[in-house]
Amino acid sequence: MTAVSQECWQSVGDWFDAICRHGFVMGLADGSLPEDVFARYLVDDAHYLDRYARVLSTLAARAPDVAGVELLAGSAVGAVAAERELHRAYLVPRGLDPDTAAVPEASPTCVAYTGSLEAAAHAAPFDVALAAVLPCFRVYAEVGRHVMARRAPGDHPFGAWIDAYAAPEFDEAVGRAEAYLDAVATDRTAVLHAYRRSTRFEWMFWDSAWRGEAWPVA
Repeated sequence: MTAVSQECWQSVGDWFDAICRHGFVMGLADGSLPEDVFARYLVDDAHYLDRYARVLSTLAARAPDVAGVELLAGSAVGAVAAERELHRAYLVPRGLDPDTAAVPEASPTCVAYTGSLEAAAHAAPFDVALAAVLPCFRVYAEVGRHVMARRAPGDHPFGAWIDAYAAPEFDEAVGRAEAYLDAVATDRTAVLHAYRRSTRFEWMFWDSAWRGEAWPVA
């Protein structure tokens, strides 16, 4: 039987294709993405990272074995350490410090996505909640690989971001998380549904930054 993590990824091929065709990702590859759009994305990603690390910590506390605790707690710490440095390196020179209250608020899409993950982490069966957080791992590994193969030569404005997600070490971390899902998954249908929903949110996250999504003003 096909591993559940593999079936999950196969089930979202349409959405991954849509992500790769999106103007944000295409601009990321060739370096034409406007800097203000990338900065807006990073601000939202900083908000997302804070909530995502807490979701992983919640799942670590719920994990059925020590292997799961180590994997998920380690991922929470690693996400905060590595990605925060990416955010700060780009944003602070532009007058945006993601660690201060002055940073712009999270977009509606970011709030909806993190809210969905938090709800799953607290209320869904463990395997379903784990499936909900995994698209963030796999989508970024695949986008990193996709963009690396198409990146413009020379000094690339988004080179540090591309290098981080195209790195073999990141792909190995993704593989470990997927292997754990394969070990604990019991409700295949619910797992697939949660994985697909979060993958749709991934597309929405890129699109939100691209469109300059903002909260309505009365």
